[in-house]
Amino acid sequence: MELVFAMVGGASAALVAFAVHRWRGDDARRTRRVLRKARVVPIAELVDGQLACIVGRVEREGELVTSLMENRPCVAFDTITHVIERDRDFTAPVVSKATRHMVPFFVVDQTGRARIDAPQAALCNTPSSSKRSWVERIVEEGATVRLVGSVVLDPTERDTREHGFRDGAWKATITGTVKFPLLIDVVDP
Repeated sequence: MELVFAMVGGASAALVAFAVHRWRGDDARRTRRVLRKARVVPIAELVDGQLACIVGRVEREGELVTSLMENRPCVAFDTITHVIERDRDFTAPVVSKATRHMVPFFVVDQTGRARIDAPQAALCNTPSSSKRSWVERIVEEGATVRLVGSVVLDPTERDTREHGFRDGAWKATITGTVKFPLLIDVVDP
């Protein structure tokens, strides 16, 4: 009898451990967890080569792009379309295709301005629209965003005198790398 209880207890513990591992290992949950737990750094205090989380308002750098499904002007969109075959049971998509497009833009906070440039950014915000066969996420100009990415500081060329970062002698760019992709979330008002 004790052997049965031990076997059932061991199996239950293994099942719980597996469920926790799958839940914590899910990409969407891991991404949201990274965005939620990352400490926000003011733009003026960014350090070259480090991973940073900044919060600020989106300003465009150049021309905006138009989202595929909603035809709204934006700085970035992520559209996932699902192809469902009619001769099947209509429960699961056969093919899913992601279309992402982002133009470089700026994020501005009270301390400065950082350029965001990563063509393969992961948009983690709530979908702006969705139907059975597609889901679309959009980052519009003027939205407040929270993003995590790698910092690159480049000296500006407009002035040759010595200055610190706060004096405008450095231009901050947030990018994504293979190890740390750029994660963007729109902060709800």
